[in-house]
Amino acid sequence: MNRFRLPQRLALVILGLSPITGAAEARDPSPAPVRPLAWVAGDLPPFAWVGPKGPQGYAHELAIRMAEKLGRPADVSYYPWARAVKMTREGQHYGIFPLARTPDRETQFRWLVPLMTVRYSLVGLSGRPAQTLEQLRTQRVGVLRGSPIINNLRAEGFTEVIEARDYKDLLRLLHMDAISAIYAGAPMLNAAIDEYGYQRQRFQVHASLGEATLYMGASPALSEAEAQRWIQAYQQLQAEGSVAKLQQQYLRP
Repeated sequence: MNRFRLPQRLALVILGLSPITGAAEARDPSPAPVRPLAWVAGDLPPFAWVGPKGPQGYAHELAIRMAEKLGRPADVSYYPWARAVKMTREGQHYGIFPLARTPDRETQFRWLVPLMTVRYSLVGLSGRPAQTLEQLRTQRVGVLRGSPIINNLRAEGFTEVIEARDYKDLLRLLHMDAISAIYAGAPMLNAAIDEYGYQRQRFQVHASLGEATLYMGASPALSEAEAQRWIQAYQQLQAEGSVAKLQQQYLRP
């Protein structure tokens, strides 16, 4: 005869216990909350840099305004560029800018918003004989550490490639004659020349080599829903005219 009466069974169910074993019933855990995107950047004017007035730049301002649209913390954390790239590529919830979209990176990041297409050039000091691409292949050429454009130099057979922490360091190396040329995108290098107190007439372009479109990118593991929120925030700013105003402010020739 079953002595396990109905009232006792109901009491155990209410308590979440098994009427057979008295153990707690297994329940599906609630899904873990999705971490919102956190922006990281390096000193890469005119898109992002920390100057005497604090953090600024075209992409920096975009990220802040997009965050405000979404009601998110308006923060950007600055790191050496190679570290910022690694954090984003290997992390779960990071956004980064300005990130060159190249074939080898296509599946390593989630691509959110295009910023600008740039051509890359080899730039040296003026007042010296111009160098051809062939002549520069055997000379010391500086490039930003963590940048994929180093692959352009390797593909062209450059043998002395020097990687620097940032554009300030590249300009210092050039003026010390530690390198013969800087390989960089014109908007970034020109903005760095202005920001760090150099005169543009002190530099000359030796040759051009390759181009890429710069993006606001994100970790590949970032959810599609979170990515779309940021894209939609950008589209709202674009429709309001805010994007065009920021371009006029920061992306001057």
